[in-house]
Amino acid sequence: MGSYPARHFSLSNPEGPTGPDVVLLLRRVADAIEAEGVNSEDILDVTLSGDSVNEHGVWWSATVYWSTDDPGQ
Repeated sequence: MGSYPARHFSLSNPEGPTGPDVVLLLRRVADAIEAEGVNSEDILDVTLSGDSVNEHGVWWSATVYWSTDDPGQ
């Protein structure tokens, strides 16, 4: 079996009233993917999690996993 390096980043909405806003989080994820220069074909997985709940509702978070052919990235 071969192996390859995978990179990732996670983010969530700010704690507070915007925490439950999944659409906002997805927009922020898309902006972060562009800012990191990740190509769509390099994305391995995107996970959404609503494991945390506070007085505003579910506090969503997302993790993006990607790999490139360039081991220096």
